[in-house]
Amino acid sequence: MTPLLPFERLVLEGLGAALPEALRPRYAQQLAHINKVQRLLDWREIEFFCMRWFRVRWPEGLLFENRAEFELGAGLIRAAGAEQRVRVWAVGGHVFSIEAEQGLKPWRDARDLSFSPDPRPTGR
Repeated sequence: MTPLLPFERLVLEGLGAALPEALRPRYAQQLAHINKVQRLLDWREIEFFCMRWFRVRWPEGLLFENRAEFELGAGLIRAAGAEQRVRVWAVGGHVFSIEAEQGLKPWRDARDLSFSPDPRPTGR
């Protein structure tokens, strides 16, 4: 099991609080089922999986109705005067990734983090 880092949890939970009320419980359950995290491309893309029996297997009841790839939302993470814009994507009916233009690896040890979701609607 690969645990979420504090900044990853902050982004995912902060975005969840900004989702429409109807999506929040399902989204929170998806976060609870993440048991593998893959950090790619100098951490410009961080992918989330629910692994069971050595395969990606998200419980059907937790999936969003929209199974296409779409942006769940975006926002800014901040710490010690630095900020980074991130976007959170869903693929196949579940939260799939956090993406950024620059690598997120320096955020792994950041303290006093904050996250501000964009107020704009997304392609849910």
